[in-house]
Amino acid sequence: MTPTRYETAILFDPELPEDARKEFLGKLSGIVAAYKGEVLKTDDWGNRKLAYPIRKKSNAFYTFLLYTGNRGVVEEVERNIKISEGILRHLTTLHTAELKPKVEAAAPPAGDAPAVSGTPAPETPAPETPQTPAPPAEA
Repeated sequence: MTPTRYETAILFDPELPEDARKEFLGKLSGIVAAYKGEVLKTDDWGNRKLAYPIRKKSNAFYTFLLYTGNRGVVEEVERNIKISEGILRHLTTLHTAELKPKVEAAAPPAGDAPAVSGTPAPETPAPETPQTPAPPAEA
């Protein structure tokens, strides 16, 4: 059974220093580890314009945290977010999408793979599309 994955979107105050954001995310990683989980991905989107002002701010620093953990991890993460200064909004969702594995750069694309045997691969002709005449124009 795969562990349950959660994603928390955090909108930081744009005036919050970068080291304070990093320190807070490190604290959240420690909380997740305490609940026998792990942080799978931290995705910083940077400073973005908000759709509407929040606390008289028109921009926010977006960060997405993807993690797993035992029961209670979401409640503890959200409790720490709520008592922290410098966070405008947050939202935690159950993450159901599959994680894409990292693609190796050395692997050639599937269509360009050379033939394994010594004989060249047979070429397949392109399918012909039938040409239908245009209907006559009515006057």
